[in-house]
Amino acid sequence: MALPKFLRLPVCDDPGVMAQQKKLYPAVFIEQTSAMLLGLVNVAVTGTISSAALAGVGQVNTVNNVITYFFSNYAMGGNVMVAQNVGAGNPTGVKKSASQSLLLGIILSALLTVALFFGREALLYALYGSVEADVMAYSLEYFSIIIFATPLWAIYYQCVGVFRSAGDTKMPMQVSMLMNAVNICLSVLFVIVLDMGPRGAGYSMVCAVGTAATVGLIRIMSTNSKVCIRDEFFKFRLEKDIVSKTLSVGIPAGIENIMFNGGKVILQVFLSTMGTVAISAYSVTNSLISVTQLPLISYSALIVTMVGQAAGTGSKDRTAFVGGHMLRTGRWLACVSMIWKVALCYPIAFCFSRDMTVVNTAIIMFMIETAFMPFWADSFMLPNCFRATRDVKITLVVGSTSMWVVRVMGAWLLGVKLGMQGNGLILAMCIDWIVRCAFFTPRFKSGKWMHKMEERNLQNA
Repeated sequence: MALPKFLRLPVCDDPGVMAQQKKLYPAVFIEQTSAMLLGLVNVAVTGTISSAALAGVGQVNTVNNVITYFFSNYAMGGNVMVAQNVGAGNPTGVKKSASQSLLLGIILSALLTVALFFGREALLYALYGSVEADVMAYSLEYFSIIIFATPLWAIYYQCVGVFRSAGDTKMPMQVSMLMNAVNICLSVLFVIVLDMGPRGAGYSMVCAVGTAATVGLIRIMSTNSKVCIRDEFFKFRLEKDIVSKTLSVGIPAGIENIMFNGGKVILQVFLSTMGTVAISAYSVTNSLISVTQLPLISYSALIVTMVGQAAGTGSKDRTAFVGGHMLRTGRWLACVSMIWKVALCYPIAFCFSRDMTVVNTAIIMFMIETAFMPFWADSFMLPNCFRATRDVKITLVVGSTSMWVVRVMGAWLLGVKLGMQGNGLILAMCIDWIVRCAFFTPRFKSGKWMHKMEERNLQNA
């Protein structure tokens, strides 16, 4: 029996696009699942200790996300250049873009690690000074360890992003699965068996990311890999032209991430005044969102590769065609996700907390988020289409402004002033999605997001 029309996966007339999507998506999904589970495992195992431990790890993860996602978005600059060079049939450009992005990423992450280590206590007290003493103690214990994963995250994101942009999704999938397996085994050993608390969760994360970064470096330097950058990387020389093009995407994307996740830190500051139950429930809600949105997040990550390679051909029609198909599929996934979100929310919530007060509070927040899922695709998938053609200004301006004006100010008004607490924070997030759609959708339809392609074609004429 045929599925109802609204449940059917969108198709397109180009068999090449469908074949590429079918080939790449499963591996990207497994990779994203494995990487996402890294943080969720730490939340789950610390949830077996106490609500205070869960709250402490949860609020540090909010800060850590600012750091890790900065390097994930920074890596996007090199990934876009790699994808465009693949589309243009330029293997030398692929190697140079990958090596330059990796070298600069290592330098930046090393400097940031030093700064964070010496300023860790001041940072946490400045953000969460009003939380209970036991929550702050757990936060400091956990943060003091996972800081050292910062350069490892930078290397990991660079390596897996390069291979994915080159069309090799098998390697990122294998590395992320290995990272997750190491983290699960060590988390159970350190936290549950050896009773090391959040400190054990921190050690397991550093070891897991370190393993993934090491394997990623070995693979990207190997002469047997699809992208071997050994000769280019070991020149230890930054080339201005390549670095500037990489940074033209990576830095705006990184700044946008800082603004976005920095806003989330401020939301955590608001939350820190609402008590341990609210903090824990918000952490569980974010974990629920991460798990149930995995199919969407994975598909969104694939957009950079497919649209970037289409842009590399220099054809606006081809680029618009691929982007349009992927957006329609993303919208379909976002709407259908509401079904599995409702069905799976309670079983997944119990994986992160056994406290029924925390679970029920989290479910209410999660249901608010679920109701607004039709707006998700245009809010987060369209920016990846834009970045794939190096159209980054609008994503930076709209994303940052909406985050602070709509989400942060809305959370303060709804959550703090009107007393809606965590529900107000989630509602403000959903209104933020609607505002983003209002700006991103018209630009996509107008085709203005491909103006960088026009500039390049004129320069090459």
